[in-house]
Order: sequence, then structure tokens, then C-alpha cells
Amino acid sequence: MRLVKSLLIGFAGISLLASCSAGGDDQGTEYAPNMYHSVAYEPYKQITDKEAGRWVTSIEYPDNHAEYYNSNNFNPFRMNMRTPPANTVKRNAQGWLPYRLPNDSTGLRLADRLKNPLDSTVQVLSDGKALYEMYCDHCHGAKGEGDGKVASGVKVDGKDKSAYAGVPNYKSDALKGITEGHIFHVITYGKNLMWPHGSQIAPEDRWKIAKYVKTLQK
Repeated sequence: MRLVKSLLIGFAGISLLASCSAGGDDQGTEYAPNMYHSVAYEPYKQITDKEAGRWVTSIEYPDNHAEYYNSNNFNPFRMNMRTPPANTVKRNAQGWLPYRLPNDSTGLRLADRLKNPLDSTVQVLSDGKALYEMYCDHCHGAKGEGDGKVASGVKVDGKDKSAYAGVPNYKSDALKGITEGHIFHVITYGKNLMWPHGSQIAPEDRWKIAKYVKTLQK
């Protein structure tokens, strides 16, 4: 009996080791493969084959599809996203429409009339200060006087580096009267030496920065 038991254990061990071997297209026997084989979702590829990824499937889906199946049976053509209705415009989380003033002198002039949709609360000004320090301080300086490290330059091994002359001083007479809408527009599209930041800073954050810049001018 002991011999039979030992043989059974031996065969089980050999079978276990043999199942772990892998090579070429044979991945061997794997435990919970979906934990260490990433699901290769491709945003522009729709998988309609319900058996795709069956070898890594460990969850019982309602319609018994395999792991890689990514189609929606309730939409036309089983697409995951429906085509928006004609002439609709996407709003952001605050319900705001996209900024539509053009990047030209007319757009800048009209931007002067825009009213900041945010109130001058402690939280808004605090957020504006943090955003200003992140995106603006290096050029415009901590107090908005156009003396940031990029503008004035820094010394490296005794040599002046990175001087970017011409950054405007927010406290100058020429800029004291600019509106928050003007600041928002310039952050969005850029102006003169300043490059556009519309793709980097969300609309709400641009308005917060505009609020904070006006406090620097006081």
C-alpha cells in the first residue's frame, strides 16, 4: 500500500512539473491566468467574437462570453458608444459649453466682456494660487511682476542661463485694467511671448488663475 501511495504521489508530482513547461505557443498550465495576462483592450478595435480570450476567462459572464469580448449587444452594430445626436455640443462637468471666441484681436476684445463664472471664495483663490504657482510662477514671478526664474534667468556655474526677456509685469499701468476674461483668453490661446495653455489647463482652472492674478494686482 505504501508503495502504491508513493507511486501515485510521484506520478502526480511529475505531471504537475510537466504541466508547467511552456514553449512556443504553448503557455503551459496556468493558475488564474487573467491575473497576470493583461487584457489587450484597444480603443479603436471592437471584438465581436464571444470566444475571444476563452483561455483566460475565469468569470462567469451573464451571456457566457469570453474575457476579450467587448461589444454591447444593446447598441446598433454592437458598438460600445452610440453616435451623439446631430448638432449636439458636449458640455464639461460644470455644464459649460466649449470656449468659442476666436484666437484673434476680435476674440481678445470680446473676451474683455466675459464674466468669471466662479465666485471669489477662499477655496477658489486658494486653488488659483496653487495653479498659478504650478503654471505661471516660473515666468511671471511669485508676485506677478514678470521676474520669474525663466524671465530673469538663473546662474549655472557662474553663467547666466535661460533669460526670457519681455515677460509682462501684471502690476504695470498697462495691465492693471485687464479683465478676468482677458486673462482667461490669453491663458487659452497665448499672446506675444506667452504660449497657449488651453490644452494643459482645464477651463475651470483657467478661471481660478484669472481670479488669483487679479488679487496680485491689488
